[in-house]
Amino acid sequence: MKKQDRRKARTRQWLYKALLELMEEKGMEGVTVSELTERAGVNRGTFYLHFRDPSDMLNQYKMEVLDGLAQELDRIDPFELQRYARKNEPYPVSLRVLEYIDKHADFFRVMFGPKGDISFLMQIKEFMKNKMSDYFSKNFPQTDRALVPRDYAIAYVVSGNLGLLAYWFETGRRLPPAEIARMVTRILSDGPLASIGLKE
Repeated sequence: MKKQDRRKARTRQWLYKALLELMEEKGMEGVTVSELTERAGVNRGTFYLHFRDPSDMLNQYKMEVLDGLAQELDRIDPFELQRYARKNEPYPVSLRVLEYIDKHADFFRVMFGPKGDISFLMQIKEFMKNKMSDYFSKNFPQTDRALVPRDYAIAYVVSGNLGLLAYWFETGRRLPPAEIARMVTRILSDGPLASIGLKE
């Protein structure tokens, strides 16, 4: 990366950090360009080289995070996941996803928090549903053997994963990403009842 590009990237990170701090303090509605630039230590002209306004800034930030998440989710293979579940080990792709989320913990903590962006929760839910739907449509045709309609199963899995992530953040991320990834691997493979020991 060129020196100028590194400087631009560093400036964006300063502004993103300021945005998250201000959102956590007062919510998105009250955030102004003046507050962002003062908190980040940059001038208004620098801000407008990158963003139109705070809402544009938040949208760009969300897209950057989701683009990185998509690169990890694209590698998921449900059959490979089952092999790791049988060994009671975290599926490597799930682990990389959790490590990515952990790396961007400040972003997700604020988004999932009481003053976060509610639209982001809907956005990430649709994002994950579309990823799963596209994957299964391309690789696995519909079958009469299915016990549950595919769209309902996908909606259940997506909501369950997001609920688990939200709880992880609510509890201060006490458990490491590897342990959360192991749980996700077992729940996705075995189902919630079997994963907590309730089976005939």
